[in-house]
Amino acid sequence: MNGPVISLGGSIFSKNDENYLLKFIERIGKEESYALVVGGGPVARDEIARLRKIGAKEYYLDMMGIQATRLNASMVSLALGNLMEVPESIDEAVRQMKLYKRVIMGGTEPGHTTDAVSLLLAEALNRDTVVNVTNVDYLYDRDPKINGAKKVENISYSGAVEMITSEKRGAGANFPLDILSLNIARRSNIGIKIVSFRDQENVFKAITGKKFKGTTVS
Repeated sequence: MNGPVISLGGSIFSKNDENYLLKFIERIGKEESYALVVGGGPVARDEIARLRKIGAKEYYLDMMGIQATRLNASMVSLALGNLMEVPESIDEAVRQMKLYKRVIMGGTEPGHTTDAVSLLLAEALNRDTVVNVTNVDYLYDRDPKINGAKKVENISYSGAVEMITSEKRGAGANFPLDILSLNIARRSNIGIKIVSFRDQENVFKAITGKKFKGTTVS
C-alpha cells in the first residue's frame, strides 16, 4: 500500500479497546507497505501525571511522552513481525521506508505531537493524505458532550483552526488535531481524514480511498 500515512491515536492503546487494536494489526499486516505513527495513550498520560506531581519541567514531560509513543510503536512493530528499530526522526523513517516499504514510529522531539509527526512524515514521503484513527467519529462544532453539538463532515484548514480556538470548545477539548498539525497540512495541501477506530471497515475505507464516515480536513 503506497497510500496515506496512518496516525494511530493513543486512545486505541487503552486496555478497554485492546480488541480494536488487535483487529487493526491483523488487517494492516496483510498489506505489503504501510506508514504508521503511533501515539502514547494511557502509558504516556500516567507517567506524565506522575512526573508532574514531583515537579518535572514540561520539556522532560514531553520526553517521557515520546518514550511512551516509541514503546507503543515497538509493540505494534513486533506484533506485525517487523524486526526494524523504531525510527527516532523523520529522516530515519524515510530511509526505512525506502529499504523495507514499511515504517512504524512514535514521537520525535518535544513540542511535536504524533499528529504533527504524521503530517511531517507525509510531507517527506510525498503522500497527500493522513488518516487519523482516533476515538471520535467526526469533528464536532463544539464539545460533543454539549447538547446540540453538530458533526462536521468537511472543513477547511482555517476552519479547523478556528474550531480549535473557539470558546465553545474550551482548551481544544475532544479535538483530535492541533494547530501545528493543521499548519503543516495546509502548507503542503495534505488532506486529513478523521475516523473512529471502533469501526474497522470504515477505517480501511478511509485508508484505501473509498467513501467513509468521518471528517475530511482539506
